[in-house]
Amino acid sequence: MPDTPLKTARTDRILSLPWWRRRPFQIGAAAAVVGILTLSAFIVLPPPNTVTVAADSLDTGEVTRAAFQDYVALRAAVEPLDITYITAETNGRVISVAASDGIMVTSGQPLAMLGNPDLTLQVSSREADISARLSDTNNQLMNLQTQQQTSEQAVADVAYALHRAEEELSKRQMLREHGVYNDAAVQTYIDEVAYQTQRLAALKSQQAQQAQFYTRQRQQILASANDLRQSREEVRKGLNALNLTAPMQGRLTDFNLKPGQAVKMGDPLGEVDSEGTYKLKAEVDEFYLSRLSVGLKATANVHGKDTAVHISKVFPQVNNGRITVELEFDQMPADLKRGETVDVRLSLGATEMALLAPSGAWLNDTGGASIFVLTGSGDKASRRTITVGRRNPEYVEILSGLKPGEHVVTGGASNLLKAQHLRLTKSAK
Repeated sequence: MPDTPLKTARTDRILSLPWWRRRPFQIGAAAAVVGILTLSAFIVLPPPNTVTVAADSLDTGEVTRAAFQDYVALRAAVEPLDITYITAETNGRVISVAASDGIMVTSGQPLAMLGNPDLTLQVSSREADISARLSDTNNQLMNLQTQQQTSEQAVADVAYALHRAEEELSKRQMLREHGVYNDAAVQTYIDEVAYQTQRLAALKSQQAQQAQFYTRQRQQILASANDLRQSREEVRKGLNALNLTAPMQGRLTDFNLKPGQAVKMGDPLGEVDSEGTYKLKAEVDEFYLSRLSVGLKATANVHGKDTAVHISKVFPQVNNGRITVELEFDQMPADLKRGETVDVRLSLGATEMALLAPSGAWLNDTGGASIFVLTGSGDKASRRTITVGRRNPEYVEILSGLKPGEHVVTGGASNLLKAQHLRLTKSAK
């Protein structure tokens, strides 16, 4: 109702309402109260996607600008530098064992003997067949040689006949000059010399053609004989497969054959490891794949002493986010043992100044795409998008999104991946 002056019975004075009872003031006061309550609620109530967590359940660290050492720490296993596997080359049953697991062996040293009657009979039959075919090639060579000798003898006989005819002609011509023979008597010997001359020329021409044929035949026969001998050696190797020998010098391992044991072709029977020469094998996070290369330098801590090593092989296969690498020693340590583990520090680049954040579970949780940043009071944290660069086991290079002196949550937030804000509470003591 509108504000109107009031009249009383005793007086005709007009009385006004107090200012605080006037309607405009009351409306303004109510609006102010609503505004204050709204602002208080905005300040007090947390923003959406806020999760309350205990402060002591989180790991935190400070963002700093410092020297970044570009390396990755590895745990490597010691393995023999050279490993040669022993596999069964044929089926058989173990007749005897001449070596035991763990001993040092030399190349060709007998390890075990297998038995296979069917293989033995088969090899003997094939060897006999090949020997018979080799005998045939020998006969072919002998026949070829006989033909050559016959051809050469025919040429020699005709040459001798020509020589005799020339001698007789010479005698008759001398007697004709003394009037003993006439021309008709000498003509017969002239014809004989001409005949033997033509015959000798024909035989020599035929011999030259036959010589090329004999040469080709001899080459083919010798090649066939050589193939047969190689086949016989391969057949004999079938029997040699029954005799297991050491493929190289070294230490025999995983060799557990027992007499009477049946083995099949291709079965692994053991291995021979190089003794005194070793390599390291380690797994590296696939994040570093593009930066790994053969020859990359590293340092291995062997029994408390630093030893220089380098990457000798990078396997391209990725298994469960890990890549396998092999490293070789620049100078072989003298006290290594197969199977022991060694800490390796793999250098990926030079030391440089950079903005760094502590490494932690947050890297795996977000892939380095975001991180919770604490407020100055430390009772709240908000997720912030960032860009990371190089990494080492202690720090991550920050390319954008953070500033020196800021504090971040490095661990304990793995189950808060959907949260955008954290409200930190102190545990009651």
